[in-house]
Amino acid sequence: MRCYSPNLELKYGCCNVAWLVFLVLLCVASCGGDSQSTPPTVSEQEQLSRSYSITLPQEIVSDDTIILTVNASNNSNPQKVTVESWSTSLEASLNIVNTSEGKFSFIAPQVRKRTSFSVTANLVNEAGTKFNVSAQSLILPSKPNLIVIFTDDQGYADIGAHNIVNDINTPNIDKLAANGVLFSNGYITAPQCTPSRAGMVTGVYQQRFGVDDNRYTPIPENVVTMGDRYSDLGYTTGMVGKWHLEIDQNSKPWFKENFPDTPISEFNPGRLPSSLKERYYPSSKGYKYNYFGYANRYWANYDLDGNQTQLGWISNSDYRLDVVSDAATQFIDINHGEPFYLHVAHYAPHVPLEATEDYLSLFPEQSSNRRRYALAMMYAVDAGVGSIVSKLEEHGILENTIIAFISDNGAPIGLDFTDAPITEKEAWNGSLNTPLVGEKGMLTEGGIKVPFIVHWPEKLQSNTVIDEPVISLDVLYSAIKRAGASETVLSELDGVDIFPTQGFDNSALMSRPLFWRFWNQSAVRLGNYKYLKMGAEHEFLFDMSLDETLSNNLMSDMPDKADELKSLYEAWNAAMYRQPQQDSLNSQEREWLSFYLTP
Repeated sequence: MRCYSPNLELKYGCCNVAWLVFLVLLCVASCGGDSQSTPPTVSEQEQLSRSYSITLPQEIVSDDTIILTVNASNNSNPQKVTVESWSTSLEASLNIVNTSEGKFSFIAPQVRKRTSFSVTANLVNEAGTKFNVSAQSLILPSKPNLIVIFTDDQGYADIGAHNIVNDINTPNIDKLAANGVLFSNGYITAPQCTPSRAGMVTGVYQQRFGVDDNRYTPIPENVVTMGDRYSDLGYTTGMVGKWHLEIDQNSKPWFKENFPDTPISEFNPGRLPSSLKERYYPSSKGYKYNYFGYANRYWANYDLDGNQTQLGWISNSDYRLDVVSDAATQFIDINHGEPFYLHVAHYAPHVPLEATEDYLSLFPEQSSNRRRYALAMMYAVDAGVGSIVSKLEEHGILENTIIAFISDNGAPIGLDFTDAPITEKEAWNGSLNTPLVGEKGMLTEGGIKVPFIVHWPEKLQSNTVIDEPVISLDVLYSAIKRAGASETVLSELDGVDIFPTQGFDNSALMSRPLFWRFWNQSAVRLGNYKYLKMGAEHEFLFDMSLDETLSNNLMSDMPDKADELKSLYEAWNAAMYRQPQQDSLNSQEREWLSFYLTP
């Protein structure tokens, strides 16, 4: 059983009355005696000067009052004692508070890591007898760190832990899965970069604030991010890599709304004032440490030697995947002494495909050109995962760090796996969704079912596989719940607790619906059933436990189930920021429909 101080009882739901008093301290027989004022004998004085080793519960939370009760060994009633003096091995001050009835309390200071220390108090009872007690090996556990590692366009097949293809090489990611939890039916909130990232940094469906697809950048200023929420909890926050939620070339709807008198033809993000653009950077959205950017240019306030710098744009022409990994490890070096939340957003294996010769040399020449580059890029990401884990181990905080590894959407395979020259963007990016149907941009499994791993050695049993459907929002909910978020905060998020700790009921995930809306497509999954609609006319119902190939449309066989899921979707959709028209498919969607779903 884990035990926490009384005022955490409601938060954690694990304390009982027996634990409200943390420990009975025993003193010698003469300590209380018959309450006479007769001075103790020499031998008694020797006894009273001893320090008593005390075993305390292993989890006591910083800044919470710890109650120690002093009882005389020959008297069941507590003595009245006064703390005459005290000492502690802690550098920080320790506030001792005298109380009546043999109790004294102290406020534990903020201690970051699991830190052993001792507290010794010299006490005097009402008879004038002095004695001391010592609390040793008192451990203050830290709140868990959170690191989200978010890849870009990495397909479901492209981690070794899924054991689908034999050319992928991701040993460090696979080790996370082997020593953590692999979610075999893990979903992202959208089949495209911007909306899925908006969901991943807020913990809510991005449709709630209108970031439906890549056209709806930037993220609205009033949106609360996980950076904001973790900052409120006293965490140090950081963001490295790809943000993709700032003003960019896709931000025409935003420009029309904010500059209605300026022709859209004059929209050029590069000409906007820096002060305006910076309002949408992660540094203005709750992330204290920044190293975000794209091709050789990064918005940063620290360098890769660990020095803090003035916030601004810097140049770094090193291989961008290594830069992201190095920025992540430097963040850990700087902030390992405090609880932190770090969002690590890689660019791989999204086009442009690029890799160093060191990485390319690890893969066979006979591989298709684009596949070879993708394999090298994913290996570079994997190497970065390994460096992050090693850095956490170096600082002794791996055990209490939650690492979530998730892709932002499925692979854009381009229907025919075109092995075009690496310089051409409009082709297969080299990643694979095998055996899933569809690709990036679709609400079939290939677009939204992604690699999904959570690693937390201290709390999660290794080599665990959860087959029930989950979504990226669940990780954020589960993690910030462990960070001490209030019920009010948790109620504002769209996820549920999916961490398989004590009391976890994974069967409940089968009765929780998941929702998607993208372009002219909509979908909902409830348990094993998934309803998919493309445009106004094309409806599908699949039993995902039996038909991952999506070859058996159950709409006519199970109309009641289809209606149930449609009703759930309509209720959810009505609560979103906008309800776009979905009467017809665009040309890309029509091509997908014909290729993947209709004979």
